[in-house]
Amino acid sequence: MSKPQDSLATPKPLRILMIEDVEDDTLLLVDYLQSGGLVFDWERIDTERDMIVKLKESWDIIFSDFSMPSFSGMRALEITRQHDPDVPFIFISGTIGEEMAVEAMKRGAQDYVMKENLVRLLPAVDRELSDAQQRRRHRDAEKGRTQLAVILEATPDLVAILEPSGQLRYLNGAGRRLIGLNPVEDASHYFLRDLFPENIAERLLGEAFTMACEQGVWHGETALRLVDGGELPVSQVVLAHRDAAGDTEYLSTIARDISERKRFEAKLQYEATHDRLTGLPNRFFLVDRFKSALEYARRNQSHIAVLFLDIDNFKRVNDNLGHAAGDILLGQVAHRLQGCLRSNDTVARHGGDEFTIVAGDLSDPEKVLIVLHKLNEAFERPVIVHSQEIYVTFSVGIALYPHDGDGIETLLRHSDIAMYRAKSAGSNQYRFYASDMNIRGHELLKMEADLRYALEHEQFILHYQPQVDLSNGRIVGVEGLIRWQHPVRGLVSPADFIPLLENSSLIIPVGEWVLREACRLHRTWRESGFDGVRLSVNVSAVQFNDGELLDKVRRALQEEEMPQQALELEITENILMQDPVKATEILQSIHALGVRVAIDDFGTGYSSLAYLKRFPLDALKIDQAFVRDIINSASDAVIVEASISLAHKLGLEVVGEGVETVEQFEFLRLQKCNLAQGYHLGRPIPELQLSQWLAKKRQQHRTSS
Repeated sequence: MSKPQDSLATPKPLRILMIEDVEDDTLLLVDYLQSGGLVFDWERIDTERDMIVKLKESWDIIFSDFSMPSFSGMRALEITRQHDPDVPFIFISGTIGEEMAVEAMKRGAQDYVMKENLVRLLPAVDRELSDAQQRRRHRDAEKGRTQLAVILEATPDLVAILEPSGQLRYLNGAGRRLIGLNPVEDASHYFLRDLFPENIAERLLGEAFTMACEQGVWHGETALRLVDGGELPVSQVVLAHRDAAGDTEYLSTIARDISERKRFEAKLQYEATHDRLTGLPNRFFLVDRFKSALEYARRNQSHIAVLFLDIDNFKRVNDNLGHAAGDILLGQVAHRLQGCLRSNDTVARHGGDEFTIVAGDLSDPEKVLIVLHKLNEAFERPVIVHSQEIYVTFSVGIALYPHDGDGIETLLRHSDIAMYRAKSAGSNQYRFYASDMNIRGHELLKMEADLRYALEHEQFILHYQPQVDLSNGRIVGVEGLIRWQHPVRGLVSPADFIPLLENSSLIIPVGEWVLREACRLHRTWRESGFDGVRLSVNVSAVQFNDGELLDKVRRALQEEEMPQQALELEITENILMQDPVKATEILQSIHALGVRVAIDDFGTGYSSLAYLKRFPLDALKIDQAFVRDIINSASDAVIVEASISLAHKLGLEVVGEGVETVEQFEFLRLQKCNLAQGYHLGRPIPELQLSQWLAKKRQQHRTSS
């Protein structure tokens, strides 16, 4: 077992339980995790009996081999889930098959990693620890609410019987104590207004009594008037009791003290909208405050500034003084930020050492310089942490409404880009997201203007790269790739203009043009007899989150009478993981149209099939970075093999990208990869050349058949 870590110098170490029969494999795994910076205590077991004993202790994460002489990995998973449904469980094995891997994830394993390729392990650990923490917090919150409900049920309630006029007939002891009525005093001398504040008494006599008389019951939340003049929030029920003729004879009411619940709800609301460490609003609250600022700005034609702040050299504080000192620094920074802003401005913790400020009601964009001046003044004095003076400076990015966007997500993204530009210039710098942001000098500024001109004057063209069925060599699809035919520069590299498109408002109209152009070409093919060829187009993050994406796809299909299943939208996994819940809703809507969805560049982002299985997908495109070295790199070959097999188990079609050699082609074919795409099969070519090539290929297949 590893030595305990010094809790005063480092964060509390993780506790890892390793189920492994080979001690050498365990030590190799420990070395790998420690080399990756993980701080942890660990124990190894290899029998079911030992595991049952050890599960009486608390563990942050469990690693398990799959196949052991005296103990099954699946049995270990079953025991773990019976004991604790939340603790992350990851298989680390060299023998697990693809089918069993899928089954293991269905039974509750979070992920699996091959022993010979541990590159995904540390990211998986970070991800699953975070997910487990969220699950436990949610479970604790639910448990707290349940416990509170039990307490409230045991609290004595006010019970009263009243005339329809509101005069009391009877009031129980708990009610008498709440309002200060003598235990023996005649309750009939009192009325509803003596129990409740005047406005609530009027509401009860009007709304509550009327509804109870008509429907038999009314329930809602009100407040009792206490003997000390205060008010007690209560959950109240009013019941109408009828005589033999069906007329209301009297009413009864039960009022239960819900002050504890109200305080708990307020606490939950606060925790849901505020950062625990600093007490600042979190991202969710920031969005709400921005909406209010936006409504005001639109009414008054004023401006809003979104400032993205990153503390300079914060990592040095954590490294030299420890994370506890870093947390203290963040708290003091948050306090000073709040103190230097106007009451109608909002400062939120964005995450880590990053903060966001929304400064609204600016009559002029340059007024944001006043905010910057106040920030500088607030941090002229050092922050004291553990008797040490720390001078805090920020790298600040600024985006302005309406110049740089009209939504909080757009402005946050633009201010983030501006912040990184400021950071690249050194410490204590600020930069605006303006026309010179995200471009390389005047030449790229001119290029952005040229892009607008290109869109208006039809300088964009599409080149098409074929996708070949590995089982028979037939072309089953093509990917449409945008090119810019500049009148002076010639054919401009996509690497030079696509980033500009993605960080400007142009990506929306250009993306729509690509979609329409691809659908138009498909109509031309169908009229020429090229049925059955699928057409794929890429969708950027901005397009994916555009609320009009579905309508644009639907219109393009209808206008060109294109079969829905012939269109495929390619989306990177990073886009989906930005907001998995929202992404799932969008993908389901796309599927409802009958349009296919493919994950592009798989392997360059989260690379988690355990996550991707949650999304409604049709295909997975393995990134060329893995295909490139499958012949010379055993690890890349294993990754590609596993990706293909597991994707098939999840019902996904697999496309190998960047196939440039016959050896790569044959490798993918032997691994049952469905389709291949790359220079070995065909470079991206213009529409006319592609049509001629398709005609030639069709003739060759007819001849061979």
